[in-house]
Amino acid sequence: MNTTVLLKSVDIDIPGYRILRPLGEGGMASVFLAVQESLDREVALKVMAPALSANAEFAERFLQEGQITAKLSHPNLVTIYDIGSHGSVYYLAAEYIPGGTLRQRIDAGKLTVAQALDVAVDIARGLDYAHEKGIVHRDVKPGNVLFRADGTAVLADFGIAKAIGATGGMTVAGSSIGTPDYMSPEQAQGGPLLDGRSDIYSLGAVLFEMLSGKQPYESSDPFTVALMHVTQPIPELPEKAAWLQPLVDSLMAKSPESRASNGEQFIRQMEALLAAAPEAENLHVDTEPRKRQTRLSRPDRHQATRASSSANGARRGLWLGALIAVGLIGGGLGWYFLRAAGDATPPTTPPAVTGNPTSGDSPDSSPPIIPLEPKPAGETDLGILLEKADAYYQHGTKDQFGDRLVFPEDDSAAGLYRQVLKAEPDNERALQGISNIAGFYLDSASRLCDRQLWTSCITTIDQGLSVQPGNADLKALRGMAEKRSRGN
Repeated sequence: MNTTVLLKSVDIDIPGYRILRPLGEGGMASVFLAVQESLDREVALKVMAPALSANAEFAERFLQEGQITAKLSHPNLVTIYDIGSHGSVYYLAAEYIPGGTLRQRIDAGKLTVAQALDVAVDIARGLDYAHEKGIVHRDVKPGNVLFRADGTAVLADFGIAKAIGATGGMTVAGSSIGTPDYMSPEQAQGGPLLDGRSDIYSLGAVLFEMLSGKQPYESSDPFTVALMHVTQPIPELPEKAAWLQPLVDSLMAKSPESRASNGEQFIRQMEALLAAAPEAENLHVDTEPRKRQTRLSRPDRHQATRASSSANGARRGLWLGALIAVGLIGGGLGWYFLRAAGDATPPTTPPAVTGNPTSGDSPDSSPPIIPLEPKPAGETDLGILLEKADAYYQHGTKDQFGDRLVFPEDDSAAGLYRQVLKAEPDNERALQGISNIAGFYLDSASRLCDRQLWTSCITTIDQGLSVQPGNADLKALRGMAEKRSRGN
């Protein structure tokens, strides 16, 4: 049972907004199409899970980040209109963009080379603006790219963005938040504070997928994917798109110093390549292009171009970090994933990476960042499952409230502990893990009940009971909450 499913049973009644229909859902929130009644305009209204209100630090961070990102106004960035809370529910109202996501277009397999380059240019421009304002996005991925009616790509999900150079907030040292499939090596390692070049790498990973139809590195395990971003060579495009490899190389260089330094530099590199490469003859551009933003994919106007200077294709030397961390995998919302620090202490957690914290938090769905250490000879698969479960527990109680604790069932802290117990019913570490997850929900629910937020309290209790159905303390608290919610 996840927070979003439970959220559906809660009446969404936010003054000033009229809910029309659901748009999407993820592990921590649901998004609705709504009408902002004061201006009679449609908005995408993101409603966070009620249980998150139990954490005062979450509330402060939610409002703080909303205020930061609301200041960003650019044609290639989603505009935030309003952010606030009503009762136990926190919400964010943003520009409604009905054209679908880049994820959907890639999956449909209908993206042309010209369209892919147009999208990359749009994302680069949006990132440049955000970086100039001192904000790093940290979760650039196809699910966070939306389309306006005219085909313009718009970058969303600044919910995990953070000011460049900021060291405050709730980020734990050695942790990194983001989506492993598109995460820069420095973000995966949880090392120094990130700057805009980390987003540039993620843009390169997105461009590679648009041109090849597959992600740069593939594995069923997100930890492995993040490690591959650190250690593996830059992926090679298929033969039909190989002439664009210099662009991927420039964006996805392992060292930040070797990448395109910003979006404008990438655009100039692309323009030079298009001016020199014979393959570019098949692309078409506007006869009256927008200033420094030539669009290649308009079928109604045809002006052949030749391509340009091939960027340096030399690949930088690979480096392997001793420590690596994995962040949040997108949970289907496509934007604004926020985290909240919990109060429970994990039974066993991997050693933290020393040094400065990374800039970050995120929604979508997802593992924490844990350092990978050499495994002792003969370590069993159960040991690996326990290590991963402990990391998920740390993530869901310290980095992002409730995330990856119980959902998805086969790849969450509770799910992995159950797999261990199925093979070894008396495993003390797994038993303690289950108990700690239930205790986390008990503590959270108790705080909600103390504030007389009965619906949220019962919701949180039910999550704990889904992990440990026989927990007497949770059952007793639920009985009390039900009575009080009825005024008894």
